[in-house]
Amino acid sequence: MGGKASLLLVLGFSIIFLGVGYNFSNLSLRAVDNVSDYYEDTKAHNIAVSGANMAMNQLFLDGSWVSGYDDLPFNGGTVDVTVASSGNEKIITATGTYNSITKTINVVLQPSSFAKFGWYIQNMSSKVFVDGDTVYGAFHSQSTLNIEGSPVFYGKVTTQRGFNPDPKFWESRGYDPKFYGGFETGVDVPLDNNYDFADQKSAAIDGVTNHGGSSYFDNTDVWLKFNSDGTVTYRTGIGADTASYGPAVTEALTSFAPTGVIYLGRGDVYMSGVLNGQVSVVAGESSGLGSGNVYLTDDITYLNAPMTYAGNNDYEPTNSTDALGIMATNNLIIADNIPNKTDIHIDATVFCAQGGVQTENLITQADNGKIYLRGGVIAAKEELVVKIDNDGTFKGYRKHVIFDERSLLTYPPLFPTTDNFEIVSWYE
Repeated sequence: MGGKASLLLVLGFSIIFLGVGYNFSNLSLRAVDNVSDYYEDTKAHNIAVSGANMAMNQLFLDGSWVSGYDDLPFNGGTVDVTVASSGNEKIITATGTYNSITKTINVVLQPSSFAKFGWYIQNMSSKVFVDGDTVYGAFHSQSTLNIEGSPVFYGKVTTQRGFNPDPKFWESRGYDPKFYGGFETGVDVPLDNNYDFADQKSAAIDGVTNHGGSSYFDNTDVWLKFNSDGTVTYRTGIGADTASYGPAVTEALTSFAPTGVIYLGRGDVYMSGVLNGQVSVVAGESSGLGSGNVYLTDDITYLNAPMTYAGNNDYEPTNSTDALGIMATNNLIIADNIPNKTDIHIDATVFCAQGGVQTENLITQADNGKIYLRGGVIAAKEELVVKIDNDGTFKGYRKHVIFDERSLLTYPPLFPTTDNFEIVSWYE
């Protein structure tokens, strides 16, 4: 029995070791196969990613590029790219192939809107940000950022040409600006001063011609008051004194401006009220500084607040769908009248193609408090809204700007875009 038992023991261990050895051999082979499969998957994925990036580079250089790539040899494999359009979006589909393994990347791009800025100025000239000025959201100056005192910036600040005066002089002059979002210089975001609002004009004409609207005007001034019930009251005439204007007409905003655009060529707009809806107001063609302006004759606010205060100097967007775009060839002007003598509240995203935001008759103004803007300003020039006399007295308005974060994804009808695209989604 002892010999048989020993033999059985030897045979048992031999079978066990043969099985273990076989499994080790298979494990090694499977490891090699896994590494090989992973390498091929990674190569195919990287080829697809490279194809998507090459296509995006072409679109950044030429927004009309749709050629794509067909079976293009790349990094030992091939890449195929198609570019499709859906409204103002570009949809890139990139497929990478390596040793019969394919991977696909889908990227959606949209034009980058100027509405993403809390405050954008192409040329600051000699205008300055002063004590009491506060800006939430991204700030950009295509020239310098002129500082006098201690303004506060909660979003990131970018400039193309740095600061004036140079930061090394701030302490000696008693300046202490705050940049809680950081700052960066040498950033180039150009603005087309010849922006002609052609798309907005076409949309307004289409609304009148094909949808029964009334929101296209030419060679007149227009007085607008938005009403909280979703209507708008308007009159036409000449000048700031509405005594000689025609009778007031009240219409539902959606029927008055069915394409979401109110357009005036060769004239000025005077507006105020409470907006319930979405619309862009455009003072288009200009025959000089005497037209192409939008005057605010009182507060212009949303029925539903675009944000709530969350504490600790933080604001959170709401589910409000109200949206106002104010576009002017020249200026947005805060009218010199009684309602505007104590602060002014503005809910809107503003675009001034050749001018900026300014206070009417600033030299004769008193300290009117602040401009409380919930939205953003994009302007060719930093115009005067405040003046500090030699005795330290303020005239006009300091700026308190809270960026409407909804504008990162949605913005008022046909609001101007930059020359660049930005990524909306990347799906692998």
